[in-house]
Amino acid sequence: SLLEGPWSCAVRWPSMLHDGGASGGGSGGYPSAQDDSRGEPLIEIRTNTGFVQCKATDIVPKRFGVHLKRRSIVLEYEVPRLNLIAHHPIEVDFESDEATGTSSGSTAPAGSAVAGSDRGMDGALAEKLQRMHSPWLDAVGIDQLAALVARLRTGLARGGAAAAATTAFSAGSGALAKRRRRARVQGIPETARASKRSKEPEIRKVFDLVRGSESSAEAVSLEDLYAFIADYLGFGQAEVELFFDSFGNSGKGATFESFSQGYALLNPFMLAPLKGPIRSREVIVRKSGSLGGLQGSSQQVNLEYLEDSEIYVCASTAQAFVDDCKRSVVLFAPCESSVFVRNCEDCIFWMAVQQLRTRDCKRCTFYLYSKTEPVIEESQDLAFAPWCAKYPGCSAQFEKARFDPQRNLWNAVFDFTGKPDRSNWCILPLNEVRSLRVELPDERPDGSDGIVAEPDGPCPEVTHAMLCADPVSSEDCGQSMGNIPQTRPNPPQAPSGPVKVPVLVFRDSGRTTREVGASNLDAFPTA
Repeated sequence: SLLEGPWSCAVRWPSMLHDGGASGGGSGGYPSAQDDSRGEPLIEIRTNTGFVQCKATDIVPKRFGVHLKRRSIVLEYEVPRLNLIAHHPIEVDFESDEATGTSSGSTAPAGSAVAGSDRGMDGALAEKLQRMHSPWLDAVGIDQLAALVARLRTGLARGGAAAAATTAFSAGSGALAKRRRRARVQGIPETARASKRSKEPEIRKVFDLVRGSESSAEAVSLEDLYAFIADYLGFGQAEVELFFDSFGNSGKGATFESFSQGYALLNPFMLAPLKGPIRSREVIVRKSGSLGGLQGSSQQVNLEYLEDSEIYVCASTAQAFVDDCKRSVVLFAPCESSVFVRNCEDCIFWMAVQQLRTRDCKRCTFYLYSKTEPVIEESQDLAFAPWCAKYPGCSAQFEKARFDPQRNLWNAVFDFTGKPDRSNWCILPLNEVRSLRVELPDERPDGSDGIVAEPDGPCPEVTHAMLCADPVSSEDCGQSMGNIPQTRPNPPQAPSGPVKVPVLVFRDSGRTTREVGASNLDAFPTA
């Protein structure tokens, strides 16, 4: 499925990286693709260094945005063969016959989301757009295009200050580069004690901090929230947009009353449900320095009752607790002491720790760097492999924590509930290993916060030989401690041929309709 985030496209007008509509006889003024010698459409893409070409079959649609000022839908797409992201603007003519309902009619099925009067017009216009831009939109459903047309039509109809504010910010990452910025917090943030029980004076202080001391506005805008939540606190873009969607009063801005309702979500150290027993289907990011670590000391972080979610903690921690999480993807940057994982099921972890301790976990996978022997207890069907993740600043964090990449005790597991006849854990075979790459495109490589934008990592790529190697320190492994038997698993079976470990790519670029969580690894983009 395509990613939809109306304000998340990296669009820069007019100097954006886009296909520009390669020359050719496009009808109605729409850009069109050229044809190669075999009649297959070619797309010409303008880059900073010139033009490149690709075939329509090369492109992978990523996400859509709408640009009110340009009355356009914008498609962000990837060309893996060329290792680039490009954008295709799709101008929408609301004066056309299809848009006004005077065309011969839509072929949308009666039961579809685009059937009916207004929706039928949006469906007819969506069909026209798909025909005009077929090299880019052939794989996109009419219902999805019609929903985007309706979103653009609604945004233009609103007018007034709210629509103007939306338009000014709708260019996503391109606009983000020009928006008002705030430096990353240097120590413990003002929201460190945020909770559902926080009192009005505390919340009011933070609300004023978000909107700015010189502002008299009664509500904070999306741009205000980006500056505070993404820049200052170091959260992910999806969290900013979810907060605004949930408490922004239909795009008019978050008043103090609505801001107060979501205030507990701004605690960087407590990732837990706001309402109800669980927090699900979210993407949560903690960037470098967000947990007190730029100038201050790292702090403890807690993850509780998160299901079908993705949590990328790219900031060093002093200690971490992960409790009652299910079917989630979790990344932990170097932890100075222990990470405790308890009562978790079907999760996938990439973590670098002084020590790992698990209890009552089932069917979890750990891509692990551990400075000491990992300890498991009352856990079943766990799988282990060496750490294989990259994100901005990873290598520097390993060095600061004094984690030696060549001395990783990931497989020196001690089981406090070991069995004499079987092992409660196994080692992943190479063909099941997945590497992780976290991209933070909104972080400035030369910013005052000193964050490095390009993902990096100090550990070698995983090989079959690494998976079969003896533990670095094996004095206690496989021997009895207090009469507890230690049964090591068999080495993984050798692959039948060459294996290239897939690299799952997470890009912090706003909300996504991609199915998230550990059950949906196939939905990840890959490098």
